Amino acid sequence: MRPSLAILAVAILATLSPALAQETTADARAEGKAMAEAFRQDGTLVPDTDSQAFEVPGYHGNTLPQSSYFDDPDKMVSDASAQTSSNEGYTTVIEGDRVRPKFDAAEIKADIARGRAIEEDPEAYLDGEEISGGQGSCIPLPPGHLAEGWYEASCNVGSQLNEQARSCTIPLNVTVQKRETYTYWAGRMSTMPADGGVYPARAAFDDEVASGICQETRAIDYCSNFGPFGFTPAPSCPSLGHTAYELKCTAPAQGITPGYYHPGIVLATGEYWLSKDGEASTVTATRNEAACAPFAGDAMCVQQEEICTSSDPVTRIVDGVAVTQPCWAWNRSYLCHTKSTGNDCPSLEANAQCTFLREECLDDDEDSPGCEVRERIYRCPVPGSGGDADDKQYICGDDVYCLNGECETIEREASTELKDALVALHAIGQAGEEFNPDELTVFSGDRETCHKPVFGLINCCAGKVSGLLTVGAGAAALAGGPAAIAAIATPFLTLFACSTQEKMLDIKDRMGFCHKVGTYCSSSFLGICKTKRTTYCCFESKLSRILQEQGRIQLGKPWGAPKNEQCRGFSIHEFAGLDLSKMDFTEVYAEFIDAAKLPDEVQTMSDIQKKIEEYYARSAPGGG
Repeated sequence: MRPSLAILAVAILATLSPALAQETTADARAEGKAMAEAFRQDGTLVPDTDSQAFEVPGYHGNTLPQSSYFDDPDKMVSDASAQTSSNEGYTTVIEGDRVRPKFDAAEIKADIARGRAIEEDPEAYLDGEEISGGQGSCIPLPPGHLAEGWYEASCNVGSQLNEQARSCTIPLNVTVQKRETYTYWAGRMSTMPADGGVYPARAAFDDEVASGICQETRAIDYCSNFGPFGFTPAPSCPSLGHTAYELKCTAPAQGITPGYYHPGIVLATGEYWLSKDGEASTVTATRNEAACAPFAGDAMCVQQEEICTSSDPVTRIVDGVAVTQPCWAWNRSYLCHTKSTGNDCPSLEANAQCTFLREECLDDDEDSPGCEVRERIYRCPVPGSGGDADDKQYICGDDVYCLNGECETIEREASTELKDALVALHAIGQAGEEFNPDELTVFSGDRETCHKPVFGLINCCAGKVSGLLTVGAGAAALAGGPAAIAAIATPFLTLFACSTQEKMLDIKDRMGFCHKVGTYCSSSFLGICKTKRTTYCCFESKLSRILQEQGRIQLGKPWGAPKNEQCRGFSIHEFAGLDLSKMDFTEVYAEFIDAAKLPDEVQTMSDIQKKIEEYYARSAPGGG
């Protein structure tokens, strides 16, 4: 209960004038109330000069850019509408039922128990102090109760994919097709063109050359190549100017007939051709993928990569033929899956502190019958939250005033109304700092995500499972770089494949800056989820997060789907429609106003009494 001005005035008057002690209780109460009312109606106590006014904390004069709206509030509405209606950031405020404040039953129960303990034996907490309103020593109150902190933990049940790496070898099969080739030497004489002399006549091959059976490959010396035919050239042979050619044919030439000079027969073969050879006509290179066929045909296997394992030398002899290929064998890898039933929920189910909330389907295809993988979500207490408060609270002799056996207790902890007022004022200031002039929005957040393999050991979304962090400790780590971030992030995040961004998200979440939007499947195989991602909206402060969380409920503006939510802020009209008085700011009270601590508060009250006494002294006849 907060001290009333009437009770405070009565106590002060009792100190100043002993005669008042003889008055009845009713008279004392009536006179105290009258004095309080007089103070309220006394215009001399209201600042009437600029110098006095500027001594009031937070007062900066009455010449403001918005002063034109003082006498015409409707103009402010019309101006705001004109500026926002054409902007993409403008959204329509959805009126809905206001959210009632939430109260923790355990906290209320603890507070009632404390009140009853004091009521039954108030003297025990006054430590023998006289009921005079004077300054005295203080006795600790029964222990209080801290508000519980909660986080959402999840597990999965359903189809589990087990991965196994497989590989196969692909050799290169090379085949060479050969054909017989006949080599001829043919001559052309200037005196007898139709006859080749020692050689078959060149004219005898015209038909085969035209059809492609034969082709000239090179010119040879006419006189020095008689040997295979058993002839020796005459000394005058070079002077005759005859020419000779080598031809390659794929079949024996048919047009060779004796002429005036009978063509020579090759002694070694007994034919007109000099040699018959086997030459490559076609080289075929084929990859033999038979070893990989079982994996390639299995829908549960996915090809990963293929590397060359045999490339030296690039030229090799196959059936006597030189064949050049950049690679002669490959190794191909596959990732193959087997399907089984998975369930990693037993530990959460066995935790008596965790409460089951809901179950969601992680399948990509929301229209498919059934659900392959389901996520179960539990509500668990944050380590270190709840329990008895460490900060002791006190009741002192100066906190109780009694008249005729009836006592009034003054609560020394700052009132909730004052805290709410300070937080609301800070919210207005924060809105100015976080205003986005491009989109005309306030309290925007940043979309951040973390991943966790389904049924896997890695969990880059641990968050509050390892306890909360103070704003100071978290901010220092974020400013300290990767090493500082890794040192303060949840320990096992640093041991696995979690990115620096995910470690930073872990710290922000434990600082209370982030709202968990939800989880979606980020990687699947044949419709079965393999990896899930959790989406968070992280804000600049706890206050911004609380305003977003509770403000969206007031406006009927739900968070988007986890896969698409972009953490947009409130439009100006949305923020103007929020009722801050109906929001629960308990989580941020300590950041804006500390609970009153003794003996500082006793000294403050003594100072107030002294100022009032001085006022009466100046106002009394003959006073200064």
